[in-house]
Amino acid sequence: MIRKIIFAIAFYLFSVGSFAQGTVIKINYAPSMPLGNTADFTGNFSGRGANFEFLKMSNNRFGFGVEAGTVNFYEEVPDQLLESGTVTVHGNQFRYMKMTPLMASAIFFFTESGPIRPFASLAAGLSINSRTRNMGIFVEKIANNQIAFRPELGAVVELSDYVGIKISGKYYQTFENSAMSSQSWLGFNVGFVMLNFNN
Repeated sequence: MIRKIIFAIAFYLFSVGSFAQGTVIKINYAPSMPLGNTADFTGNFSGRGANFEFLKMSNNRFGFGVEAGTVNFYEEVPDQLLESGTVTVHGNQFRYMKMTPLMASAIFFFTESGPIRPFASLAAGLSINSRTRNMGIFVEKIANNQIAFRPELGAVVELSDYVGIKISGKYYQTFENSAMSSQSWLGFNVGFVMLNFNN
């Protein structure tokens, strides 16, 4: 359901924003590396990540907007015990961690123009998380929403006045609550960018 909502929002923003002036739209492939508590649960690098960004530019250097994305981590851990009531199961454990950040964002380009536009960005919002342990017929799942923020550093390479390629690194951090420990991961973004800096 959440995925359908995200795609509906993305489609709406694309259809409206791509014809508006002073906008930047980014569609990113985002392989990610788990850190901290996330790496303790699933330590494998993941190629299953993507995000969408829509930004309204106030001028050629500063803008604000929204970001929606998802990343999925997976690891098979051998020789584990899983207890459920009076039953204890021993064997390989399959671990899944999924994070879906929904954030408000701001971006600052360090140059007014040029073929390469380095930038810094900050975002804050909500991360919809689910953590699953699967061991045969036994499944333990925790779903929880956490406050999250992320800084980003990167650059947009302009191929034309309206199209570019983005390369960046994003660090995501969530805040611990009673249901789930804090989560963190580093996303390596490569994306397609639609540009219109004319206000």
